[in-house]
Amino acid sequence: MRPMLTAVVAAIEALAVAIAGVAIVAVPALLLWAVTFGLAAEPGDVATNISAVWLLGHFVPLTFSLTQEAAVSFGLAAAPLKFTLSLAPLGVTLITALLAMRSGWRFGRRGGTGVAGVVGGALGFALAASLVVPFAHGRIVWSAGLAIFVAALVYGCASGAAFVVRAARDEHDWWLVILRWKQQGLDRLGVPAAGALPARLAEVVRIAAALIAGVMGIAGIALTVAIIAGYVSITTLSQNLQLDGVGAFLLFLLQLAYLPTMLIWGVSWVSGAGFAVGAGSSASPFGALLGPMPALPMFGAIPQGWGSAGLIAPLLFVLVGVGIGVLFASRDEIRRASWVVGLILPVAAAVLVGLAVTALASFATGSIGPDRLVTVGPEPWLVGGLVALELGVGAVVGVAARKTDYSRLRAMLPELSDASDRLPGIGANQTDHIEAGHLGEHETVELGEVGEMRGVRSVVTLPESERSDNEGAASEPFETGAFETESFETEPYDIETPPRDPELYDQETHAPDSEPALAETVGSGPVSAEDMETEELLRAYSWDAVDAAESEEPKDHHRGWRWPGKEH
Repeated sequence: MRPMLTAVVAAIEALAVAIAGVAIVAVPALLLWAVTFGLAAEPGDVATNISAVWLLGHFVPLTFSLTQEAAVSFGLAAAPLKFTLSLAPLGVTLITALLAMRSGWRFGRRGGTGVAGVVGGALGFALAASLVVPFAHGRIVWSAGLAIFVAALVYGCASGAAFVVRAARDEHDWWLVILRWKQQGLDRLGVPAAGALPARLAEVVRIAAALIAGVMGIAGIALTVAIIAGYVSITTLSQNLQLDGVGAFLLFLLQLAYLPTMLIWGVSWVSGAGFAVGAGSSASPFGALLGPMPALPMFGAIPQGWGSAGLIAPLLFVLVGVGIGVLFASRDEIRRASWVVGLILPVAAAVLVGLAVTALASFATGSIGPDRLVTVGPEPWLVGGLVALELGVGAVVGVAARKTDYSRLRAMLPELSDASDRLPGIGANQTDHIEAGHLGEHETVELGEVGEMRGVRSVVTLPESERSDNEGAASEPFETGAFETESFETEPYDIETPPRDPELYDQETHAPDSEPALAETVGSGPVSAEDMETEELLRAYSWDAVDAAESEEPKDHHRGWRWPGKEH
């Protein structure tokens, strides 16, 4: 009982959507009939035209006849003409699609029983179309049954798409069953990480949504710039039609209904594929070759080509892909995935966008007149393929740029790799500074918790007063050599400057009378200048504890490395 009630409610809502769409078309038509024609036209003809325009908005082609004067006003031969009009005003289609998606999204909240709402809505819209088709029976090209089916399909597809998206987001039971069946199939085929399919599929949809939003944004900007740049041509064409106020207003509404169609033409133009306005014509960023066209002001916005500079237009879609790739590469689904998976996801999203653009381009293609005007719009597969290629290349570049570990690349460089072999915590510039013997008296190096210490070549430049004049090599830096130590563990420590021993560090005590005391330290007998230099260097680079005089100082005044098993 509950599914049946859901279907009935959905059918009633679909009828209301159809009535709203017919009313939007009928109000301008009735205004034109009352003001311009003074109610002189037959009411049946007015109802036929209203129904025909509504059906055209749902991709049902129409047949029209033009008088000789009307043909001339459209830039055609001066003769009565009969032609097929199949280029849909996507503004009317968009009204139905948005309302249907709103309905399907709401019914998706009910779980599996919401399917009845989707089916009921499609049946209700088919009922509304069956009431409209008889009024336009003399205008439509197809049979009545086919026209009703196509109109209901527009509503049903939009509602069903929103329902599926809601089901995937809310993880309905039937959706999880389908995912398990897909995962089992992938497991049997030996595809790795089949369990990650739901998360990765959702990520592909998110990336595709972001990409198509970027594409439409770039196309909208391009269309706006084209309208502003072609303002003079648009105004001239409008003045040539010599319409009154009501006629100009209705012409504005007609062009507004075709604005989404022109937006898709803008996508095709920016992609580099371009579009045609008549057989043998083309308009693309590389050039424009246009023949006689209908005197509609909207065609005055078609830009001229940029020649070789037209390559800038496709690069805009590449940049969109780069930006989206960098943005999504920071998410866990790509950041933690392998390189293969991280690059497959944006490529799959770009392919999905390419298919969507192909479908939209097919909706924006049709006929607007006889002879050469039977071909108007972009080539669907060409524009879809180019958009997928441009977005895919850009997205791959963006993801690769974000996933690349630049620290490893720096380590692979010879110059930086050599610097990485030095002391931990000391940069390349600091180590070079030490090796050159430029570590000054007041310069310090801060060390952290070190688990392993490597040997470092230490070079010391002696002061001018202590250099030997007899050996020319004495002026060169004195190299103490390199050493290796075994790994050892340490604990956090603090380094404080130990108290100076006057006998060892105070330059004032290095008088001649202090030589006997120093001689007792290094041995008996007189001490030469070389022995004094050697003794001072050995004490400066000693790793052991200080001498007995220093060891008697309080512990809180002398702290250093804490060796395992050794107390201060």
